[in-house]
Amino acid sequence: MPHEVVAHGAERIRAIRDLVWFKVKTGTYRGAVVQLNHAMEYRPEILEAGTWWWIGAAGRRQQDSDADFYRSLTREVQREGKGTGTTSSAHLLPADVDIRRLRAELAVRVTLQIRQVVRKLIAGSIQNGKTWIATLSGHKISALVRAKDGEAYLAVAAEGFMDPKMLAIILNAVPHLDADDWLPEPEGIFGIVPQPAQIIFSAIISAATQTAIMDEFSDDQALGL
Repeated sequence: MPHEVVAHGAERIRAIRDLVWFKVKTGTYRGAVVQLNHAMEYRPEILEAGTWWWIGAAGRRQQDSDADFYRSLTREVQREGKGTGTTSSAHLLPADVDIRRLRAELAVRVTLQIRQVVRKLIAGSIQNGKTWIATLSGHKISALVRAKDGEAYLAVAAEGFMDPKMLAIILNAVPHLDADDWLPEPEGIFGIVPQPAQIIFSAIISAATQTAIMDEFSDDQALGL
């Protein structure tokens, strides 16, 4: 939709006069899309997600029927704007329920992103035996895998994460491990000396765990090498 608007190929919903809404079509479904005004104050979730294009309503195309989406939408905005001399589509803009849904989606996105980063660091360390470090949202996460006494040990360090929930997400990213499998390392491990605001945990990882992680990054390109 943004590209169509820039190329002047988007079709405006003329029945809505208070804001500029565009038609969006896919199969028999139709929708109404608006570009949120950057000059207006929006919830932090919208700013974080970069959600500047908003689908405010959707339905099915039923040509020549009063139940047609665009006909129903026309009646709706006219009813909302009754007495004002124009239509009103303000109720189609992000509301509290939308913000709660967006907040949940952002939380899932962050969880999946952290999981991917942690597993990638572990895969890299398994491959070359070095400490792998990544910065995520201004915080550092590092992982080091070492073989000792016939077993493989994993050390994960998180710097700047003070929220226990965030730490749980980091440690949960490693498959086949439970919370009880992790040990805090306040004195450090494998030559990793804890820095201020840094927490280090270690665990024994099985061959199955290593295989599961490496299967996600089957080549050097996937690891960014």
